[in-house]
Amino acid sequence: MANIKGKKQKDVLKELDLGGKIRELRLKKGMTLKDISERTGFSTALLSQIENNIVSPPISTLWKIAQALDVKLTYFFQQSPIEQQDYFVVRKGQGKQVFRQESRYSITYFSLGYGKEGRKMDPYIIEFTGKEEPTEPLGHDGEEFLYVLKGRVELTYGDKMILLEEGDSIYYDSRVSHKAEAPQGTVVLAVVYRGNKGRVE
Repeated sequence: MANIKGKKQKDVLKELDLGGKIRELRLKKGMTLKDISERTGFSTALLSQIENNIVSPPISTLWKIAQALDVKLTYFFQQSPIEQQDYFVVRKGQGKQVFRQESRYSITYFSLGYGKEGRKMDPYIIEFTGKEEPTEPLGHDGEEFLYVLKGRVELTYGDKMILLEEGDSIYYDSRVSHKAEAPQGTVVLAVVYRGNKGRVE
């Protein structure tokens, strides 16, 4: 990931223009901020800040907005048309970079399936570094699969603490409150697949 990790977060967000894409799609579908608010549970004030690129939405928030707009999450990360074909290769370091900031750690998502139309999976490589401040678990619709490539993950799942080391994986219902963290001062690389329960994304 060396050739894309060097980009600053503000530069990546500016290139992606997530807020602009959300607003454009919302208006195209004839929906108001109130409509999206009712479907996601987010306030119209927060949604307005996201559309104006004042707030960078975490993946869980963007996921709900994508569901409300009836598109795949990676719709927002595709910057140019891609030739239609049966396969899509992502070379080393070429995943689409997405940022999410949390109080305890910063996490970077690299989408690996963004260029395949009609795909049935949404895979990512994620990288995060452990810090000191606490954060709260959260739950959202769907299911998740996580495979640890490097480091150790401390996964809080409901009232359980599950330790995952290099080569370990877990598949779980993401409606249960959960959070994945790295021990303080360590770096974790993991593959994540997210999908909706009842249908494959």
